[in-house]
Amino acid sequence: MKAFTLNAVEQGAKLVVFPELALTGYNCGDHFFEVAETIPGPATDFFASVAAEHDVYIIWGMPEKSIEGINYNSAAFVGPEGYIGKWRKHTLPGHATDESGPGAFPDRRYFKAGEDLPIFRTPIGNIGILVCYDMFFPELARALTLKGADILVGISGSPRFEKSIFEPIVQVRAMENTVWFVYANLVGKEGETEYWGGGCIVGPGEKETKVPGSPVICKAPYEGESVTIGEIQVDKIREIRPYFPVLRDLTTTMYEQLAEIHRRLT
Repeated sequence: MKAFTLNAVEQGAKLVVFPELALTGYNCGDHFFEVAETIPGPATDFFASVAAEHDVYIIWGMPEKSIEGINYNSAAFVGPEGYIGKWRKHTLPGHATDESGPGAFPDRRYFKAGEDLPIFRTPIGNIGILVCYDMFFPELARALTLKGADILVGISGSPRFEKSIFEPIVQVRAMENTVWFVYANLVGKEGETEYWGGGCIVGPGEKETKVPGSPVICKAPYEGESVTIGEIQVDKIREIRPYFPVLRDLTTTMYEQLAEIHRRLT
């Protein structure tokens, strides 16, 4: 991970993003209880030193140890100034990938769900983070946007069979919030699970054509590890939102009705 970071820095990167559970992999099983670390802790200290030496921000996924026997599936965030913060995955999949069992989604066995909604304000932009299944819930991305995020970072361990689901979701999260979205996914095979890679940076839209699109600025390959570089212009959000005022057109009533319907149904 340090080598990939230095490679990216040599190409001008100011923010380096690694996938979900990149530090350990997803296939640890009960060993998650042994390899999980506190945040901040040894891994954050290590990457904070790299970030300070090379003037870069780094986000990566790792199992976070809380009290004994309680772990979170977390994203850690460091920069030149040191440890910045963390996001604990809110939504923990536990559904089966087929009739044989839980397959690639063991989160509920090993992790507790997070609840906080932090925004990290940095010199390169205001950043919100989502981990994998969190991206399936537009409410989380919308909350982070309304709290001031210019950039949403999504990291995942998405298996190959989910590729056709995840790719449009990432673009929609950018479009419906008129924000930049940086996405990093695991790639290759781990145990019986094969991941599809395909990380990307998605823009908030195009003012020139007045189209509420989500242009893909750069795209990682579907096979093999890679360093994929793209440029984000945070101020572009100000240009796009007057032409695609989705945030202006939100109403509190929408959320009140959603909450009431949810209460009745659950």
